[in-house]
Amino acid sequence: MLPLKKRIHHPIFVVPLSLFLSVSGYVMSDLFVHWQKFWLGMYLAVLLPIIISLPLALIMDRYFKKFQSQQKELEHLDTINKKLFLLISHDVRSPLASLIGTIDLVADNDLDPEEARHYFSELSSKIKNVNSFLDGLLNWARRQTQNKPLEFALYDSSDIIKLTHDLLEPTAKLKKIRITMDIGAYKIYSDKESYSFVLRNILHNAIKFTPIDGEIIIKTFVKNKQIYTTIQDSGIGITNKEIIKILDGENWHTTKGTSNENGSGFGLRTCLYYLKKNNGTLLIESKLNAGTKMIIVLPQG
Repeated sequence: MLPLKKRIHHPIFVVPLSLFLSVSGYVMSDLFVHWQKFWLGMYLAVLLPIIISLPLALIMDRYFKKFQSQQKELEHLDTINKKLFLLISHDVRSPLASLIGTIDLVADNDLDPEEARHYFSELSSKIKNVNSFLDGLLNWARRQTQNKPLEFALYDSSDIIKLTHDLLEPTAKLKKIRITMDIGAYKIYSDKESYSFVLRNILHNAIKFTPIDGEIIIKTFVKNKQIYTTIQDSGIGITNKEIIKILDGENWHTTKGTSNENGSGFGLRTCLYYLKKNNGTLLIESKLNAGTKMIIVLPQG
């Protein structure tokens, strides 16, 4: 049964109501006027509200359905916009902080030409990485706001991993964290920017929860026609209770990093959402004070 708000402009509600009011009004008027042709008037009292109210009710119903559809679309776009603002601020902050650190280093030191060339070369490389990252992120964000489907394609997982490593390695260096890679050129079939987003967030979290002088290992392998991307850190670890909260995907779960870094809980929650959209999944293996292994599983090309 339809709720009252949805029923009030629907023909199944409007027509019987019009009919009831018309017939009731006619019968009550007959008590005072005593119509000579009572049944003729009764027929008219029944037919006229049906003839008049039915087309009006159909027009009203069509209008309200269109209005409700537009309202849902606006709410959907508003949700996406809020999500994208969080995404961009979450993902852009780390690479920009790295760029600022390098620029400050060059600006605050009296460098000889050789050192200056080294730092400017490093800065140029970082800017190219950030520019490539922003291009992909903004293109992906544009597709989300236009409500377009994800663009599934074959791509080399190692290309995305190397770009993500180059983007976040300066952040790891600030904590003296070593990142080593054991990756193959495996073909994944999914939305490339979704994979990039998930990988970036998980590596960022690994850096966040790994103490100074720690280590992070990135590996890829194939199993049962699935590509596994593992990011293992020597960080503080996660309890089983926290793992359940994270994988539930409904709660905003966040804790401070080993250097007191803040988080919003947005990243992992959104990772789970996009992995599901890409027919993938996230596995977590961890013990307190013994590190964490995050495993991204996506279909092989």
